[in-house]
Amino acid sequence: MNGKTHLTIGAVIGGIYGLVHAPAGELDTILFFAGIGGFSGLAADLDGPSVLTRKLTKVSRILHTSLIVVGLSSLLLLGWLTYTQASFRPDWLLAAFAASIVATLLGLLVSRGFWRNALVSLVGIMLAVYGFDQGWYWLIGLGAFVIIAPWLSHRGLTHTIWIVPIWGWIGFGLEQQLGIDGIGIASMLTYLSHIVADMFTPAGVKVLYPITKKKFKLKL
Repeated sequence: MNGKTHLTIGAVIGGIYGLVHAPAGELDTILFFAGIGGFSGLAADLDGPSVLTRKLTKVSRILHTSLIVVGLSSLLLLGWLTYTQASFRPDWLLAAFAASIVATLLGLLVSRGFWRNALVSLVGIMLAVYGFDQGWYWLIGLGAFVIIAPWLSHRGLTHTIWIVPIWGWIGFGLEQQLGIDGIGIASMLTYLSHIVADMFTPAGVKVLYPITKKKFKLKL
């Protein structure tokens, strides 16, 4: 199931939950819950390319290509300078050759997926560091999730029932900080909606992984 579907399902469930809990049906509260629901409905797919990482995927492609182009261009330039016997310091030449080779190897041997995962993890690190600085444990937890999730196999641990209460803990932390009741429950329900929705696909979901690798499926 694609990201837009998960986003829509999460936002609708979150919006309905907000409608029930919003004082006098305040629109800003309903929209806030819809936003929480949409994000939670997409979070499980941080274990691969998704709507949340689309921009970072583009950046990773540019970075991957740039490393190859810059590395090879630098090697060709240094080779030409050496051939023409241009005068420069030997230590500078050695450092430049080493940097060019490293850049080329990083571009050729390290996949675009690695750079995407690294960029997503970098975002997680920034969230965790800011959460630590502010003493917001829920944000540290969210940062840890964002750091780890990209390196997990797709539809693996992030798509299990065990992550739902952990995501709920993050939601309850935000709930306590903002003083808005219902965020924790809404977070769990909308995260769970992602898992349930994927159970309707032919591939199914390993809901109880790693206890069992059995894929659970639902039929309409």
